[in-house]
Amino acid sequence: MNGIMKNCWEILNCGREKGGPKVAEFGECIASKEGLGHSCWAIAGTLCGGKVQGTHAEKEENCMLCDVYKLYNRQLGSEGQRIAKELPEEQKKYEIMLRNRMKG
Repeated sequence: MNGIMKNCWEILNCGREKGGPKVAEFGECIASKEGLGHSCWAIAGTLCGGKVQGTHAEKEENCMLCDVYKLYNRQLGSEGQRIAKELPEEQKKYEIMLRNRMKG
């Protein structure tokens, strides 16, 4: 993939990113609020499919079928390794989430 890596809300066209067309009706998604548009599967409370998806464990199976996960997952995604290099701030947030989950 050349160029800019799209965020989850751009890939899925959900309209729940900051300033998006569905924010007034449904609210801004946590992935947008936290700047984690390439790590949405790791965040509790994303708004995929029109409703809050719950914890990582509750939504993991659905996320594994998603194009965003398939693209940006750090171990399996075709573009996952680019995140650390091109989006270091997001990678750092992602790593902190993982560490906190292991502690929890």
